Amino acid sequence: MINDRDLLRATAKRERQERLLYYASFAGTAFNTVLKGYGAKNYEEFVKNTGVFCPQYVQPVRKADAPSFDYSKYFSDIDIPEGVKIGDDGVLNLPGSSFHFTHLISPLRNVYELEEIKEFPYYKNPDYYDFSGLRAQVEQIHAQDKVAAAWVGRFFETSWALRGYENLLADMIAEPEIAEYFFQNELRWNLKFAAEAVKAGVDALYFGDDVGSQKSMTFSADLWRKLIKEKWRTVWSEAKKINPDVVIWYHSCGNVLDIIGDLIEVGLDILNPIQPECMDIYEIHKKYGDKLSFDGGLSTQKNFPFGTPQSVIHETEMLIDTFGKNGGIIVAPAHDLEPEVPFENMKAFFDTCQKRCRGRNI
Repeated sequence: MINDRDLLRATAKRERQERLLYYASFAGTAFNTVLKGYGAKNYEEFVKNTGVFCPQYVQPVRKADAPSFDYSKYFSDIDIPEGVKIGDDGVLNLPGSSFHFTHLISPLRNVYELEEIKEFPYYKNPDYYDFSGLRAQVEQIHAQDKVAAAWVGRFFETSWALRGYENLLADMIAEPEIAEYFFQNELRWNLKFAAEAVKAGVDALYFGDDVGSQKSMTFSADLWRKLIKEKWRTVWSEAKKINPDVVIWYHSCGNVLDIIGDLIEVGLDILNPIQPECMDIYEIHKKYGDKLSFDGGLSTQKNFPFGTPQSVIHETEMLIDTFGKNGGIIVAPAHDLEPEVPFENMKAFFDTCQKRCRGRNI
């Protein structure tokens, strides 16, 4: 049987094989629900019971002599609760109301001059990291016959976390030199990490930027093309020069219909998560399914929490029947399964995948 490494490459090239990859991720107590439902003691046992796709990730090590920074002066106006610490990158995450959600406070939210912004100590400087251990990590993962991947980085999201969401959007329009300063920092990191990971032998590079909202892009596609598009081309093309077969995977929640063609143009292999509540994913497949592969596609806002096992089965089979014909799909929910999702609906998904994705039964 084809292994997951070869199958991922085949998925990226839309070459239908004897099976399809599938998986789900979980938020909050949802994972406890699925473990209990399957009688599994841990994640490894759950993977064995369900056959889900489970890539393993490599990371560089921060050098022992790399500096640590005191960011406290950027939060002198904030009453930080006891036990809450400023992140290593200088971003403060105050406790949120549920699960993985926090109230993100940007350190540069009140700084408006570029020269003063440049004084901010940038933690994610590639000079502070040792990438030499990546190859050993990859070899260990491959010895387990698993996919080795690197979650490399972003442009927009990491930048606004430092600058402030509204500030960065305003910068992109009124003071693009400030936005460009942040994006160039991210470019330096993305280029270095991606190149070193590919040299080490990873099978896939994962990237992401949430630039879509429920109805449209969060800022104009033209602005994205002006400031961000070519940076993705630079990173992905450099990675492909090292290994043309490395899989480029990109995530953005929301409606990114306006830039899908651009992402294909600059070298994208797999787009995640194609939210069906935000876009007509079947029209997207009709238009781009011969040029792009996909990861996700199943409704987590409606069907998984509020549907029935039968409706989950129907949606999963529709996705497999349409997207799976040329092999260009990793079958998955469009986001984490939240605690309100009934186990019966989770099981309906996994049972359907085990039945339909483990052979040419489409």
